[in-house]
Amino acid sequence: MKKIFLFFLLLSTTVFANSEAILKLDTQGHTGIINDLLVSKDKSEIISASDDKTIRVWDIQTGKEKKKILGSIGTGPEGMIYAIALSGDNKYLAVGGLFADPNDAIRIYNYKTGKLLKVLESHTNTVYDLSFSSDDKYLISGSGDKTVKIWQTSNWTLENTINYHTDFVYAVKMIKREHSYDIYSAGYDNKIVLHQFYNNNVRYINSYTSNDKLAYLATNGTDVATCGYGHEILIFDNKLNLKQTIKSTTVPTGLAYSPDGESLAAGTSEPPYDLNIYETNSYKTTATFIEHTNLTMAVNFIDNDTVVSGGGENNEIYIWDKKNAIKIKKVIGVGECLWSVGIKGDEIAWGNEYCDDVNCQNLKKSINLKDFQIKPRIDSLFRSIPTTNGDWSLEHKQGGEYGYDAVLEIKKDGVVKNNIEKDPNTGYRHNCYGWYKDFIISGGMTGFLKIYNKKGEEIASLVGHTGEIESIAIDGDRLVSGSSDQTIKVWDLSVLNDANKPLEINEEYVSSIMDSYKISRENVLAQARKLNDTEIYLKQKIYPTITLFISHDNEYVVYTDEGFFTASKNGGQYIGYHINQGPYKEAEYVTVDALYSTFYRPDLIQKALAGESLEKYAKNINIDKLLEDGLAPEVHILTSTTNTDMQDLALKVEVCPKANGGYDNLTLLINDMPVSVIDTSRALKLKKKSERDDCFNYDQTISLAGGKNTIGFRATNKAGNIESKPDFLEVTFDDTNLKKKVRSKLEQISGSQNVNDLHILAIAVNEYKDKDLTLKYSINDAKEMLKTIQDVAKPLFKKVHTYKLFDKEVTKENIIQAFKDINSTREDVFLLYIAGHGITDEYNGNYYYIPYNFEDKDNTSAVQVQGVGQKDLMLGLSRVTALKSLVLLDTCNSGSFVEANMQKTTTNKLARATGRATISASSKSQVALEGYEGHGVFTYTLIEALKGMGYNQDNTITINGLNDYVEETLPDRTEKKWGYRQIPQSSMYGVDFTIGAIK
Repeated sequence: MKKIFLFFLLLSTTVFANSEAILKLDTQGHTGIINDLLVSKDKSEIISASDDKTIRVWDIQTGKEKKKILGSIGTGPEGMIYAIALSGDNKYLAVGGLFADPNDAIRIYNYKTGKLLKVLESHTNTVYDLSFSSDDKYLISGSGDKTVKIWQTSNWTLENTINYHTDFVYAVKMIKREHSYDIYSAGYDNKIVLHQFYNNNVRYINSYTSNDKLAYLATNGTDVATCGYGHEILIFDNKLNLKQTIKSTTVPTGLAYSPDGESLAAGTSEPPYDLNIYETNSYKTTATFIEHTNLTMAVNFIDNDTVVSGGGENNEIYIWDKKNAIKIKKVIGVGECLWSVGIKGDEIAWGNEYCDDVNCQNLKKSINLKDFQIKPRIDSLFRSIPTTNGDWSLEHKQGGEYGYDAVLEIKKDGVVKNNIEKDPNTGYRHNCYGWYKDFIISGGMTGFLKIYNKKGEEIASLVGHTGEIESIAIDGDRLVSGSSDQTIKVWDLSVLNDANKPLEINEEYVSSIMDSYKISRENVLAQARKLNDTEIYLKQKIYPTITLFISHDNEYVVYTDEGFFTASKNGGQYIGYHINQGPYKEAEYVTVDALYSTFYRPDLIQKALAGESLEKYAKNINIDKLLEDGLAPEVHILTSTTNTDMQDLALKVEVCPKANGGYDNLTLLINDMPVSVIDTSRALKLKKKSERDDCFNYDQTISLAGGKNTIGFRATNKAGNIESKPDFLEVTFDDTNLKKKVRSKLEQISGSQNVNDLHILAIAVNEYKDKDLTLKYSINDAKEMLKTIQDVAKPLFKKVHTYKLFDKEVTKENIIQAFKDINSTREDVFLLYIAGHGITDEYNGNYYYIPYNFEDKDNTSAVQVQGVGQKDLMLGLSRVTALKSLVLLDTCNSGSFVEANMQKTTTNKLARATGRATISASSKSQVALEGYEGHGVFTYTLIEALKGMGYNQDNTITINGLNDYVEETLPDRTEKKWGYRQIPQSSMYGVDFTIGAIK
C-alpha cells in the first residue's frame, strides 16, 4: 500500500530531525518499499525510488547500480521518497516525498550529475505523485494537501493550483493536446478528475466517483486507467467516460502503459501477488508474472516487449518478458528480509524465508555475539517470545481503518480485559507480539516496535527499525527483532521503567500545543483523549544495543548508534553516513570503511553488549566533529591498461578535492597493500592539468608482480581522518620472459633457480630510558627469531637479508630509516618482528609502539607524539615493495590492561592500514614478564612452530600454518602454566605463502 500519514491536530507539531550525518544501511539494493520506477529515454537506465530514502540508478544491461541520488533526510520517516518524474530529455529529475524542512517541497535534480538545482515550495502536505507534461513544459504535483499544482519548467514558478479534491491526491498525469493540456488526478476522495489547462487557466471537464479510494493512474493518450484499494481497474476514454471495468483476483497497484499504448501493466498489493499484463483492445489478461511474493506497486515498461517491476519480500527489481512473463534479469541487494529470529544466550538465529506466523521460528542460520562466527545451520533450540504470561494471554484480530490485524486483545483467563488498536501512527497492525514480565511488546509496519502495559497503554518505544517488524524473540532481558529493513537489532529491556506506574503527562508537549493553538490545558487533554493521541504522555525511548546486518553470503557488519562497528572483511561497505548538507543541496554518502581508523571498534561492541555505556568513548569521537574537517576527495584511475609484458607501468590518477576537505595521504595499493604513500608534508609536486578545474593529476611509475595485479588508489582529506572511496584497476603482467632471463642468469652464477629474497627487520627493546619499562626477554626473542627464520628460509630463498634495531638504536627516526634501507622487489618476501612495549589508546583504539627514548608514559599526548603509530608503520611498510609480507607483534602493554577485544581492534586496524598479514600477542603484562622457557610465551610458540611443530606433510610452513599453530597452542599453554588463556589475534591480509622449509 502507498504510505498514509494522517496529521491530526496534535500531530501537526512534528519536529523533523536536522542531524547532519545519519548512520544508514546500504546493501547495494533497496531496503524499503519501492514506490516508483522510471526508465531513461535511451532505455539504458532504470531509476527507482524507495521508502529507504534513496533514488538508485541501475544499468539495464548489467543490473548494477550506477549511482545514487540523495537529499536531506531525518532519523524518522522524513526523507522517504514516494514519487519521481524524469523529463523527456533526461535533463531533470523531480522528486516528492515526506521530506524534512521544507517538508512539503519538490526537489529538482540535474539527472546526469545528481546535483540539486531547485526546491519548489507551495504544497502544505506530502507530495505523493509527480508528472511532466508530454512536451516537458510543465510539471504537475499531487499532494496530501488535497491540491494539484502546475509548475512552469522554464523557471520553476508556480502557474496554477487545482483545489477540486476533498482528500489526499495520490496520482496525477498531464497530456499535451493540440491546443491545450489534459490534467488527470485521482485521490482518496474516490474521485478521478479531468481538468483542461489552457493559456494558464484551468477548467473542470469531468469526474468519476469510484467505490474505492484511488491511488494510481496511467494513460496512453487515448485511454486512462486508475485503481486503488479494490479488486478492479477502471478504464476511461480521454474525456473520462467509463469504458470498462477490469475485475482482478489481486488488489492492483501501480499502473503503466507500454510505449506503443497496446499493453497495460498492473502491480499488486495483496495475495495472490500476481502482476498482470492486459492488451488494450479488450483489456483481457495476456500474461501473469508470479516471481514477486509481496507488495509490488512500482511497474513500468523498458520497451514494448519488456517490463520492469519493483517490490516483493526483498525489494527486488525484475526485468521480464511481457509476452511469456519470463524473468530476464533480477536486480537485488545483498540483504534479505528477516522473517524469523530466535535467541539463546549469546547466540542469535534467523531465517529469511517468508512466514506469516506470529513470532515465526523458521530459523536457518545463527551468529555468536562473542566472536560473530556464523553457523550455516541450526543445531539447537532458540527462544521466541511467549504470548502467554500466567493467566494472561494475547491474541490479534482484524480491525482498524484498513482492516488489517490492527487489534490485539489482552485477555485474563480467556476474557478480554483491554485492547491495543494500531493506526498509521503506531504501525497499522500487530505483526508479532509477546510478553516480557508484565510488559507487552508488539511490532508493526514502518518500523514501529512498541511496549504497552496490561491496560493497553503505550509506555515505551523501541526506536531504530525503518521497515516492518516481522519477528521478535527474548531471552532474559535481551530482546532481538527482525525486520523487512534487513537488520536484526538487539535491545536491553532491563532499562524499562515499572510497567504498573501511572502514565505521566508530557507537560512540555501539552504547553507547545496550548501556545500554538491558544487553547486551555483542559481542552488539549480532552481533544487528545478523544483522538487517542498518546503524545500527551511521557513515554520512554529505548535505542538498540547493537544492530546486525548479515548478507546472503555471510558478510556481516555490527554497529552501534554511536557509529562504532565491527565487520567481516567486506562487511564494512554495507553501512555508512548519509550526510545532509541542508534542504537545498544534495546529500553525500560516506561508508564506515572510509572512517575505519576512527570507528572500527570490536572492543566497544562487546562493551555495549555487556551493558556498558559508550558515552565517554563517543564524546570526543563523533561523525559531526569529523565532518568539520571536510570530506575526502574523489579519486579516479585514468590508466586503462589491463594486460602487459612490461614490468613497469605508468599510472595516472585524477584527484578531485571537495569543498573545505583538501587532500592528503595519496596511497597507491597493489592487492590491498599500500606500496606508496605520499603525504603533503613531503613537498608533494602535483600536475594541475585535468579536464576538471577543481582536480589535479598524479603520475607514478610502479613495478608489477607476475600475474594479476589489483591496483588501487585512495586519498584522505587534509585532516587524514576520512578516506576516499578507492578506485581500482586490474592489470595482468606476463612475466614469463623475465623469469627465464633471471633464472638463466642465476643458474650460470650459482646453479640455483631460487629467484626471490627474504628480508627480515627485527626491532626489540629491553632497556628503556625510562627504567620502569624495563623488559627481560625482548632482545633474546628477537635474536632467536632471526636465527630461526634464517635457518628455515635457506631452502626457499636466494638470499636472506637481516636488519635489526636493539635497545638504544630503537628510536622513531631509526625505525623510519630502517624501512628505507630495505631494498626488496615485488616478488620478494618481507617479515617484520617487533618486541617490547606497546600501548593501545583506550579511546581511539590506535596502537603505538614505544621506542627506547620514550618518556612520560602516562601522558596520552606524549604517546601519540613519541610513539611509533599506525600511520608511521603504514608509511614505513609502504616503502617495502615486497608484496608477500608478515608482521609479528610481541608487545606487552605498558599501560592499563589490554584485553583480547582491544588487541583484536588494534591488530585489524593495523593490518588494514598496512595491507600486511599481522599476528599479535594478546597478553596480561605479568604473563609476558614471567616468560616461558627463557622467552616471551608468544614468541616461544612462534619459534617452536618454525622449527618444525607447525609444518605440513611436505615439510613446509606457510604464514597461515604459522598462525594456525599459534592459535591452537598458545591458549592451552598459558592456561596450563598461569591459569589464563592468552588468545592471539591475527588478520591475514593478502595471499598465503611459504615462510620456512626443512630439507
